[in-house]
Amino acid sequence: MRAVVLAMLTGSGVLAGCSVFPNYLRPAIDTPAHWQAQRTDAGGVTEFLDWWRQFDDPVLTRLLQAAEQDNPTLEQAVASIASARASLADAKAVSLPSLTGKGAYSRSVGGSGYGTSSQTTTVTSMGLSNSMTQILSGSLDASWELDLFGKFAFSQQAEQARLTAAELTWQNAKISLTAEVASNYVSYRACELAAAAYQNAIASKQDTARLTGVLARAGFSSSADAVLAEASLHASESSLIAQRVECDNTVKALVALTDLAEADLRGWLADGRGIPTPAQFQVDSVPADLLTQRPDLAADERKLAAASADIGNAVAKRYPSVSLTGSIGKRKIEMTGLNLSSNTWSIGPSITLPIFDGGELRSKVNSAEAGYASALATYRSDIRAAIKEVEQALVNLSGAEQREIAERRSAEQYRQYFRAAEINWRAGGLSLLSLEDARGQMITQEISHISQQQNRVQYWIALYKALGGGWRGQDTQLSADHPRSEEQL
Repeated sequence: MRAVVLAMLTGSGVLAGCSVFPNYLRPAIDTPAHWQAQRTDAGGVTEFLDWWRQFDDPVLTRLLQAAEQDNPTLEQAVASIASARASLADAKAVSLPSLTGKGAYSRSVGGSGYGTSSQTTTVTSMGLSNSMTQILSGSLDASWELDLFGKFAFSQQAEQARLTAAELTWQNAKISLTAEVASNYVSYRACELAAAAYQNAIASKQDTARLTGVLARAGFSSSADAVLAEASLHASESSLIAQRVECDNTVKALVALTDLAEADLRGWLADGRGIPTPAQFQVDSVPADLLTQRPDLAADERKLAAASADIGNAVAKRYPSVSLTGSIGKRKIEMTGLNLSSNTWSIGPSITLPIFDGGELRSKVNSAEAGYASALATYRSDIRAAIKEVEQALVNLSGAEQREIAERRSAEQYRQYFRAAEINWRAGGLSLLSLEDARGQMITQEISHISQQQNRVQYWIALYKALGGGWRGQDTQLSADHPRSEEQL
């Protein structure tokens, strides 16, 4: 027996250095060497982990802090991390030796030669003496399944990779939340500017309507001009109402994101700030670097590593399993006039061979391989989507910057045109219809300029989000050189 045990232990030492499945290597994904869209390289800022600080807007900073303190999406991601940690702890526990203890006690009274009974008294009419028996026993049982083919090691690798993926998912959720809060904040500031533009237009139209009414009543202007002035005034009032509804809806969105009381939030927003203008930054990464700059892509890669380990685990389960078991026990028997005690122990290996299972183990390997193929397809698809997202954000930001300059110039020229038209109208050289047309063009262009300012900043936010939102891959182990080097099989 000793020879058999020694042979098996020696064999386990040799096999423990072998692997039934190749080590995982992060797959090489073909990506372009350079961005194809025009890059935004103004300024000298190359990296901002807390990119929103470029706005230098304390209100936005407070909103972001409030959103991170209480957000269901982040809480859900934290719960996923806790679940992944529990799964990893379970995978580690399974590979360790187990030790269990058992104990038993029994007491019986019975006639000699006639069995025993649990009754406290027995029938003695036959003249047989009563006897009482107490039995006390206990044992410690130990077992340890040797990880000869890496079944437990693969399981731990898979759960470790899933834990890292869960942590990266939390990072990605935080980045998405930050971008959403910032985008809604910019929308609110732009909405307020548009509402102010409509309010200014209403004040101007009220003055025009008042003057037109005076002229119409004096016979110097037609009643049609008075009606036109009033109609134009009411149209602007309607536009202002619609704009304020949009502003209120944006406030509601910020309330939902930050969980702040609406009254408090409106107090924060009442400082009358305009659209925040961020500092520029350089897009200094190529698409290949994007794989280590975006936590969602890093999470995909860790899920792929977990799927690879799942295959190794499924393959290892098709091989024999060897366990070492041992037991130490003590048994004590007390009878009337007699005490007996004994000690027992046992130790030895056991082997389990999967001879026939109807294809169950093979099907689990096939299922794990399909899971890996699916994870790889998701990884490749998300990389393409990320590159597209950055390319489109670059295009949108470049176009928005150019358009904002043109819109600003156009708005200023329309204001000059309206001022000249108003002077001409007051002098009687221009009809009210022409004046209102000039005013309408001025207002339209002012709103367009405000919208383009909003687009420019929001495209900037979208680009930063597409580039990983300031997250860097060195915060998480992504090395493909030795993902399993800590657990050599």
